Amino acid sequence: MLLTEFEIQQVLEYVKVAFPNFTDWEYSNEVNQDYFGFSLWGQFVLDPEELRSKYFFITLDTYKEKWRSHLTIGQPSYLWSSADFGDAYLLSTGNHDSLADAITALKGEMLLLFKAFSVA
Repeated sequence: MLLTEFEIQQVLEYVKVAFPNFTDWEYSNEVNQDYFGFSLWGQFVLDPEELRSKYFFITLDTYKEKWRSHLTIGQPSYLWSSADFGDAYLLSTGNHDSLADAITALKGEMLLLFKAFSVA
């Protein structure tokens, strides 16, 4: 699924509100060797002052009129993501009918993951 320029701007505004601590949002809006269609990603740097800080990415992409979401470390999600290429999937959702549903699903998965590390 490809988006119009107007739709891309709407999606950008939506994800910036949904993930306010992620920055440097970029996107690809084409079908090619790395993407099935529209893909959008933003990054969170754990410690920007540290040279070897960890980079986390939220990636939202489309596949056959559905939305998926991913939390990765190292690089944004794309077709060839692999630990061999310096990145790893931490969480991924299934296919969803809307961007909002994909975001809600990913936030739910993130909450479960981070609760596992919490003592409280």
